[in-house]
Amino acid sequence: MSAVNKITDQIKKMKAEDWKSIIKLGLSFIPGKIWKLASPKMWVVSEYESLARDNGYWFFKYLREKHKDRKVYYPIDFSSADYKLIKKLGNVIPFGGWKHYLLFWAADVYIGTTKCYGFPYRRICEDLVQWKLTGFKYVFLNHGFTRGYSSIVDAKETNYQLLFTCSEKDADIIRKDNGQSPKIMRCPGYPRHDTLNDDILNKKQILIMPTWRKWIDYRLLTTDEQKKENMQKFFASKYYNCLKGLVNNKEFISFLDKNDLNVVFYFHEYAQKYSKYIKSSSPRIKVGMTSDYSIQDLLRESALLITDYSSVVYDFAYMYKPVMYYQFDVDEFEKYQYAPGESFSYDEDGFGEVFFDEDKLVEAVKTSYEGGFTMDEKYRKRVDEFFAHHDNGNCDRVYKEIIKIARK
Repeated sequence: MSAVNKITDQIKKMKAEDWKSIIKLGLSFIPGKIWKLASPKMWVVSEYESLARDNGYWFFKYLREKHKDRKVYYPIDFSSADYKLIKKLGNVIPFGGWKHYLLFWAADVYIGTTKCYGFPYRRICEDLVQWKLTGFKYVFLNHGFTRGYSSIVDAKETNYQLLFTCSEKDADIIRKDNGQSPKIMRCPGYPRHDTLNDDILNKKQILIMPTWRKWIDYRLLTTDEQKKENMQKFFASKYYNCLKGLVNNKEFISFLDKNDLNVVFYFHEYAQKYSKYIKSSSPRIKVGMTSDYSIQDLLRESALLITDYSSVVYDFAYMYKPVMYYQFDVDEFEKYQYAPGESFSYDEDGFGEVFFDEDKLVEAVKTSYEGGFTMDEKYRKRVDEFFAHHDNGNCDRVYKEIIKIARK
């Protein structure tokens, strides 16, 4: 539900969990403001409830290691796999706990990677931010590339004081197609790119990483009937059948066996629960879960990426490694999830060839292997033209920009 709705419209849609959050927000308001008076320079860095692996994690790590005197906190579910990774940095707090609620009122700067997901209770807190009822500066670290209109950067549905990108082209699309003011836009590069290199490259590993599908998204379903209907849609979808077909393609498996190659298949975070339904007849193709892998390491290790529309392609291409787009359901995707924009074309602006046919994709993988899994020169040029920085100084630039709007 959009935060631009009127208060009366929101009240009509309230649920029990929403009221619990409102009570906690009310009870934490005065203590939070008192804490802010006592400590007016606190920052919060966040991603999703259970994740620490995107720009938020890498920027938090940078702050804890390079600016140890700064009071900065990271909320996360302590039962998540990523908690083990981040807890050693210190100042990690329980997501949705009382300290998280207090910091919602006490923080001077709130830094997130995905619109409003780092707040203690997204649905209510998103409205409070949109209605300008909080006292912090909201900084959007971002996490991907905007190909056209996107609600997460739409000026009418957001209230950012700073919005970061990794490319001037991305910034231009956000301004033109989403109405954001140039005054809040900065292009310092993404913090997670500071650590991208191929020092653990495995020339024998291929990565298949498709993004999620909005029309078969299970995350907000509540009733058994809704869940059952959604699973029926999933099993009937091209999303399921084409991906299952690829990991069981006999020619592909034969090629892997012949050349001693392995594949990691990894679903987007929003589709992870579907992982158990993608099974391959080959032991060379492993389906990975969030708890199994660090995405950063997967990208650094792998020699070739096969994706569909995922913005993870920008991380992979950043390392000048070959990319292939397998867009088996392009019509559905553009209709139900991400309408094509005039500012971006996969053929003209992408970092690899686009495929719609499984067999042609497999043949292209063979050809790429024979060429040593190297990126074609025309795509290397696109990488150089796209990224504003390629110098491992992104975290430094992000920090300097935030300091300009923070309490001195």
